[in-house]
Amino acid sequence: MPTPAERQAFLYLALVTAVGTAVRAWDGRASGPNPSEAQTLAAQLAAVDSALAQRAGPAINAGRRPRRAAGPAVTGGVASAPRLVSPPPAPPSSAGPIDVDRADAATLERLPGIGPALAARIVADRDARGPFGSPVGLERVRGIGPAMMRRFGGLVTFSGVPRPADAVRPSATGQRSP
Repeated sequence: MPTPAERQAFLYLALVTAVGTAVRAWDGRASGPNPSEAQTLAAQLAAVDSALAQRAGPAINAGRRPRRAAGPAVTGGVASAPRLVSPPPAPPSSAGPIDVDRADAATLERLPGIGPALAARIVADRDARGPFGSPVGLERVRGIGPAMMRRFGGLVTFSGVPRPADAVRPSATGQRSP
């Protein structure tokens, strides 16, 4: 048999649970996201669609319909029919292939499969070890291999002369270091 203090604690917990349930039911009475949430969700879906389209290439996405925004579109507090979310336009391409031996990180990011982190690694490797000079030289960067080079196709070029592997670079003190 429970003691009076245990009964009182049980009643207190039951009351808190009932009040919490009532508050959740009252708060959930409005259906659908508010306008700012709907706008944020649509922007996120557009960014995902754009990234997927960029990753898969135009041939795969040619016959697909744009994704519908999740939930009803809310305008002025009234729910309306779902809107189609179209991806943002692709960044403009340059007139010719990208010179990997001279391009900055932002320019390298325009290549398929190259994000900010990989672009930064490419620039850092080039600054530390010299120009790549060829696709084989670019493959020394972690994250770039033969499959990535096939994706680049004719999108890249190399203007630098590759540095021999056994070359030494003078240090800041004037001494030669390996």
